[in-house]
Amino acid sequence: MSTISLKDVTKVYDTETVIDTFSAEIKDGEFITLLGPSGCGKTTLLRMIAGFRKPTTGTISIDGTVVSGDGVFVPPEKRGIGMVFQTYAVWPHMNVFDNVAYPLKIQKVSKEEIKRRVEEILDIVHLRQYETRMPSQLSGGQQQRVALGRALVAAPKLLLLDEPLSNLDAKLRESMRFEIKEIQKKLNITVVYVTHDQVEAMTMSDRVFLINQGVVQQVGSPLEIYQHPKNQFVANFVGKANFLKGTVENGRISITGTKQSVPYSGNLTGNVILTLRPENIKIVASGGDLTGTIQTMYYLGNENDCRIDLGGAAVRVIADPHVFDGMQLNQAIQLKIQDELVYEDDGTDQNRILT
Repeated sequence: MSTISLKDVTKVYDTETVIDTFSAEIKDGEFITLLGPSGCGKTTLLRMIAGFRKPTTGTISIDGTVVSGDGVFVPPEKRGIGMVFQTYAVWPHMNVFDNVAYPLKIQKVSKEEIKRRVEEILDIVHLRQYETRMPSQLSGGQQQRVALGRALVAAPKLLLLDEPLSNLDAKLRESMRFEIKEIQKKLNITVVYVTHDQVEAMTMSDRVFLINQGVVQQVGSPLEIYQHPKNQFVANFVGKANFLKGTVENGRISITGTKQSVPYSGNLTGNVILTLRPENIKIVASGGDLTGTIQTMYYLGNENDCRIDLGGAAVRVIADPHVFDGMQLNQAIQLKIQDELVYEDDGTDQNRILT
C-alpha cells in the first residue's frame, strides 16, 4: 500500500505545456483514475509518477519520500511500483509461470519463494490452470491478466495502469473492469489508472481526475462528477448531454430559436446554457415542460434513443424501450424535465471551471 503526493507538478516540452500545475494527495488503498481525451496529458502524468519522465517543475513523493523534485530523481525500479501498459508486453518465449515470475528472478528470490508467490498471484488473476501455456495460446484478456500478475507478484507499493483494456473487445473489457477492481480490493493496493473511457472511470474509481489540455477540470467521486459537473466539458465528457442556448427571463429560461421555455429558480441571469441529460427528459402524456415531434428513433434493446425537434432546436431523449412499438416518426409529444444543469454562456463555458 502507498500514499502519493504531487505538488505543483508541470511538464513542458519545448513551448508546449502538457501538464499545468497538477497537485494531488492520493490516499493509501485508493483507486484513482486519470480520465480525459487523447493527448490531454494523463499518460505523461502517470509516467512521471512511475519515473519514466521527469517533471519540469514540482515534487512527487511516495510514502513521504521524494522521488522527483529539486535535485532528486529516483529511477522507476527503485520506486516500489508495478505497471501494466496498454500493450500486453508479455514475453512470447516464456510460459505464463515464467512471465509472472520474471521480476522475482531479477531480484534473485529463492526458487521456493518464487513458486509460492507466483502460484498465489496466479490464483488471484485466475490463471493457475494456464501456468504452463505460452502467450500465443492465450486470449487477449488472459494475456492482460498475465501482465497484471507480473506487475503484482513483487508486492509493489503502488500499481499504475495505462489504458490496459483498450485492446480488448467490449465484453472482455467489461469483465476485466470487475476483475481489476476485485483484485485491488483484495490486495488493498493503491492504484492510479489512466483511461479515456468514461465507463471504466465511473465503475472502478474512488475518485476521478478529469483532465483536458493538461488542466484538471474537476476532481471528485464518479457520483459527484456525473451529477454536479463543474463545466460543459465535464458534463459532455462524462455521460451524454444536450446543450441549449437560452436567456433567463422572469423565472424561466427561453430556449433560443424556439418559442418554448422551462422554469428556472437559480441565480444566473442573461444568456445561459441549459444542459439536459437525455435520461432526465421523460416523454409524458400530459403536463410536460416542452413539446416536440419525434425526428428519429433507435431501438437499442435496453433503451429507445430518440431525437426530438422542439421547433428550432433539438434534444436527445433516452426513452423506455417498451414504448418503441407505440411511437411513430413525426409524432407530437410532451417532455417533462426531471433535472437540469444551467451554466453561464460567456463563450468559454467548455473550459471554465464554475464555482
